[in-house]
Amino acid sequence: MEEEQTDKTDKKEESSEEKQEDKQETEMSIDNEPDKSEVSKAAEKVKQNPWMLASIILGIAVIVLLFMNLRGGITGNVIAGEDAGKIFVDFAESQGVNAELVEVNDEGSFYEVVYSADGRASSFYMTKDGKYFTQAFIPLTGQATQPTQPTQPQQPTDIPKSDKPIVELFVMSFCPFGNRAENTMLPVYNLLKDKVDWNINYIVSVSGDAVRSLHGQPETDQNIREVCVKKEYGLDKFWEFVIYVNENCGRDGSCWEDAAKEAGADVNKIQSCFDEEGLELMKTEAQISDEAGASGSPTLIINGVNSREVYQYENPEAYKQAICSAFNEQPNECREVLEGSTSGSSSGGQC
Repeated sequence: MEEEQTDKTDKKEESSEEKQEDKQETEMSIDNEPDKSEVSKAAEKVKQNPWMLASIILGIAVIVLLFMNLRGGITGNVIAGEDAGKIFVDFAESQGVNAELVEVNDEGSFYEVVYSADGRASSFYMTKDGKYFTQAFIPLTGQATQPTQPTQPQQPTDIPKSDKPIVELFVMSFCPFGNRAENTMLPVYNLLKDKVDWNINYIVSVSGDAVRSLHGQPETDQNIREVCVKKEYGLDKFWEFVIYVNENCGRDGSCWEDAAKEAGADVNKIQSCFDEEGLELMKTEAQISDEAGASGSPTLIINGVNSREVYQYENPEAYKQAICSAFNEQPNECREVLEGSTSGSSSGGQC
């Protein structure tokens, strides 16, 4: 009997202890609830900056993507590139981000989705089944290329005048916005020719013997070829070569030999320059772009001042007016009005 009473007493004590622990846990849970005012503040930040939420979701997506890759969970059901682009744009819009699809590139194992949001270009990479995406893949061999962050358009500044304005256009050979700027600048070049000191340069980074460009090795190679054409044949043939590549070759530059022939340039001479001088030429380009502070493609600098007119894509008249404003005495050519779209926007994108 005494043993039974002892057991009952022990059970009561245990029950009392369990209730006390449950009470403490409940109190701790209540104490740890977030302040509603803090939640409101966080919600307001997300509302003001929708990319904050998108970034959080992207972080989760990256983890899921890596996990699924390790488990072999990618379905293997390949969708079309245009469908992949639509999926991403729909997702961005669902997060309150107004994203405009620029292009979708087949990168073998995945799609690169290039889009523009708030006047800035960026890329994401999507599995070919359209189920997972990430902002960057980290290669298991070699060093990862750090993407170039586009520069914010600068506030308008008066351009100093000179007898012969210095015009510097900085691009990446496969940046869609840089290509649009080149296409827009061509009629201005043809109009003003030797009245202007023209400088077309490329935004690259060089570390030792490694040259990197934002859109990978094909772009690095094309940067070199275009610089070689400019060096060996001058600006007239350079422009012919570049515009042909922009309009016909896609993102791998595979038809560059056709472009060279169309411009009247020797393919072997370009290849020789590529092989023997490519690294040194890119070191020079990297130094020039660094000194100019040009990190976004395109960047237009007139007499040392950044011009936002570079974003007036398909509006060569805007380019012409910006350059002509830099003359001490404008030549007669500046009176000519160039045809083209007049609806270009100063909020255009960069790579």
